[in-house]
Order: sequence, then C-alpha cells, then structure tokens
Amino acid sequence: MCGAVCPVCKTAIVARQGEQIRHHFSHYPGTNCNAETALHVIARRLIQSRLADALALGQSMTITWKCVACRDRHNFNVLGNVGSIAVEKEFGSCRPDIALLDQTNQPVAFLEIVVSHRPERRVVQYCNRHSIPLLIFRIKDAESLESLQLYHNLNPTTVLFCLRNRCEKCGAPLFTKRLFIIASNCWRCGAPIKLALIEINGKIYGANYLSENDRQIARSRGVILRDQLNYHRNQPEIANACPNCGIITSNRYVAFQKKAIIKLPGINRGLTCLNCLHYVD
Repeated sequence: MCGAVCPVCKTAIVARQGEQIRHHFSHYPGTNCNAETALHVIARRLIQSRLADALALGQSMTITWKCVACRDRHNFNVLGNVGSIAVEKEFGSCRPDIALLDQTNQPVAFLEIVVSHRPERRVVQYCNRHSIPLLIFRIKDAESLESLQLYHNLNPTTVLFCLRNRCEKCGAPLFTKRLFIIASNCWRCGAPIKLALIEINGKIYGANYLSENDRQIARSRGVILRDQLNYHRNQPEIANACPNCGIITSNRYVAFQKKAIIKLPGINRGLTCLNCLHYVD
C-alpha cells in the first residue's frame, strides 16, 4: 500500500508501475467508484489551482479560440476583471463547475469540465442569456489531465462566446457592412450598367441585402433597382436592372463579383446581422 487515496471516494488506491501499461493508480477490487467522476474532480481541481495561483500572483491568463458564431479568432484574458473563484456555486437554476467572479461577485466567466456528457444545458442557457463566456474542457483520459499542466495558459476545447457586438433582436454577432457600386455591362443587350452589392464579413451579397437607406444611396449613384420574384425561393426580392432593356441581373450573379471590388474602398454602411438581417445604419 502506497498511502494514496482516491480524491472522489476517499478509499485507498494502489500505484501500478508495470512495464507494459503506463504507470497509474487504481482501486482495489470490490471498490465502487466511477472513473468518469474521478477525471472530472481531478480536472476541476487542476484548473481551479491554475487559476487561483495566477490570480494570487496578479498574472493574466489569455485564451485564444476560433469563434463558432462569427468564425473570427478571438483573444480574451479570463482573469482580467476577476476578484474570486467559486466552485459549483449556484446561479439561479444552474451550477457551473467553476465560476470566475468580479469584485461584486458577479460572474465574469463559467468553466465546465466535460468527460462524456455535454455541458449542462442550464449553464449554456444562462451564459447565452447574460452574455457570459463559457469555457469547455473535454477530459477523455489521464493524458488530457496532464495537458492541463503543460501550458502556461489554459486551452479550453471549446469557447462559447463572441466578442463582436450582438444583434438587439436575435443576439447573433454583427458584422461591418460595405456598399459597392460597380460598373458592368448588361448580359442581354450589352449596355453599360451599374450594379449595387454588399460585402459582409468577406462575402458578397446582392441587392436583396440592401437596406432602404442603401437603396437610396445606390439609386442616387445611377443604380436601377427592381422588384422580382425569386423562383428558387418563391419569394419577392430586390435586384439590379439594366437601364436600357430593363432585364434583371440576378443576385446570384452579383455575389460572384468579389474580384471587381478588391481595389475599391466601398461605402461603410454600419453593422448588420446575417441571421435576421437587422441593419444598424
């Protein structure tokens, strides 16, 4: 007996130091203890200890992640406004594994350790409702535990948070919108034509994404806009039209005009939400 004790069930465990399997601890036969719970408890203690040490020393702890909402790469110092750390503290109907609190005991970020199940739904909903970053750490085995100690900064598996401004209607991220007016030729009669298009987050959209103010600007610069029926979606939309023959240039065609705007500055038209098309001119 080596004197080690399981952090979950508090019973004695034995050190296994064979030559074929990596060294590890295991319970004695007949002990009823859940391995998943052990991984969860140990991971939580390791993360809590890392955070507490950094907080006591006044150190920052920056995480970097690719946002699942806007696809940007974000950077965030999780200890930037933290005054204390709480374990399994209740917030309404949810109880995150670790909560980072500011000086007034308001949550700054939640951390969830996931072994086999998804993060608690109530925790995710609380974070979404209160715009709180949720850091998820997926722990599969002992190697995952060791990785928590290899790096100075924490490396969560997933971060559910977007640093962009959010839409007041649906909560989705907002993107900068630019209006472009490009010179082209009508595909039917060859007459000169001006096309209005919108660039949002690196993608090109046709006239149907123009707000009413965008349309006024486009028309003042010589763009002809007409209502049409989109037969693929069976719904009306706005499209560019030829001033000579009146034929419509489809929004699908306009969306491929990225090369035509590379060297153009465009007109900054504020922010927009790609989820509900709410405009902030």
